[in-house]
Amino acid sequence: MRDDGTNDSRLADPCGGNRVDLPLVLRSKFELVNTSPQPRSTTTSTGTREIRLRILVVGDDTVASTRYRILAHLPALHAAGFDPKVVFQESRPARRLLRLPLRLLDEIRDLRQAADSDLLLIHRRCYPAFFAPLLRRKNRPMVFDIDDAIYLPSPVESNSRIARYRYRRNFDTTAAAADLVLCGNRVLAERVGEKRKVIVPTAVDCGRFHPDALGVVEHPTAGWVGHSSNLVYLEALAGPLREIAWRHPGFKLIVVADRRPRLEGVPVEYRPWTLEDEVGCFRGIGIGLMPLDDSRWTRAKCAFKLLQYMALGIPSVASPVGMNREIIEQGRNGLLAMTDEDWISGLDELIGQPAKRREIGCAGRETVERSFDLPLVSDRLLKALIWVMKNPARAHKLS
Repeated sequence: MRDDGTNDSRLADPCGGNRVDLPLVLRSKFELVNTSPQPRSTTTSTGTREIRLRILVVGDDTVASTRYRILAHLPALHAAGFDPKVVFQESRPARRLLRLPLRLLDEIRDLRQAADSDLLLIHRRCYPAFFAPLLRRKNRPMVFDIDDAIYLPSPVESNSRIARYRYRRNFDTTAAAADLVLCGNRVLAERVGEKRKVIVPTAVDCGRFHPDALGVVEHPTAGWVGHSSNLVYLEALAGPLREIAWRHPGFKLIVVADRRPRLEGVPVEYRPWTLEDEVGCFRGIGIGLMPLDDSRWTRAKCAFKLLQYMALGIPSVASPVGMNREIIEQGRNGLLAMTDEDWISGLDELIGQPAKRREIGCAGRETVERSFDLPLVSDRLLKALIWVMKNPARAHKLS
C-alpha cells in the first residue's frame, strides 16, 4: 500500500476515464462497497435476503472461459448472498441455415431469463443492436464480462468486411447497454473506451493448481496445453524446437490438445485433453511454452495458460505479447522470447540449469498467489457486482 492510500497490485486499473475504483484500487474512498446491498431479492428459509443473479454464458461447462470466469466464482457468490443461475447456450448445429433461427430462440430465452433477476451478468455473449437494449429495459443493472477480443472474428473464422462489421457492432451495442464492463486485461479495457469498466483478471485456483499435484520433473521436457485452434502458434516454433532437440538428446515436447500438432522433426508426446484430469494434463512438463504472434487478437488474450504454468511452479517461456509482458519480469518469474534465437536461448538456459528452473518456477508461483489466486479475484468480482447494484449507470445518466 502506498502513502496515498492506493494499492500497487497488478489488479489496479490503468484505464482512466470512467473506470470503477474498487477497494483494491482506492480503499479509503470506496469502503462502502463492502456493505450489504439492498436490491429487490428473494428470501431464504433462514430469513436472509438473496440477490437473484442471472448469468448468460457462452457455450457450456466445458468452455474454459465459462469455467474459470464464472463457474469458479459460484461458491463465493453464494456465500456473499447471491442466488446465481447460469444459463448455458444451446449447442449450434453444423448446418448454417439452422443457426440463425436457433440463435433467435436463444436470445428470446435470454430475455425471459433476464426478466426474472435483480442483476444480469453476460459473459462473452454479444447481441444485435435491436436486442441488446431490451436486456436492460427494466430497472436492473447489467454487467458485461469479456476476456478475449470478441469484437473481432477469431483467426479461424471468416475475416470478411461484413464479418468484421457484425462482430464490432454486436460488441459495441452490448457494451453500450451495460452498466459496467468487466475486462480481463488492460487491452480490453482500452477497447471498451469511455464506458464504466474494471479489470477483473481470470483467476487460477492455487489450491488445485499446486506444484505438489505434479511432482518434480528432472528430464529435459517442454510442454504446451491448449485448444487446437491455437496450435498454429506452437507449430510456428518447429525450427527452434528441432534445434533444442538436436542440442539436448532425450528432449521431448508434451502437447495436450484435441488434435496432434504438426511438428516434423520434433519428438512429441501427444495426450488428448480431458476435463476430468485437467491438472494432471500438466504432469511431466518441465518448461511451459506460450508462443503467440503479435496481432490485435493475441494482444487481447488474458495469458491464462501462462498463469496455469506459473501456479504449478512450471518455469515458462512466452512471447512478449499483450498481458504476457505485464506478468513476466524477464529472468525473474519467466522468460520472454520474440525471435527464434530468443526461444532457443531461453530453452537452452532452462534445460541446462535446473537451479534456474526451480528459482523461476517458485517466483512464478508467488506471482499468481499474490495477484491471480481465486479468492482474491472472487473478492474483486463481488465488490464490482455490489458496486454496480448501488451505482447503476442510469442513476448517473451514463449509457
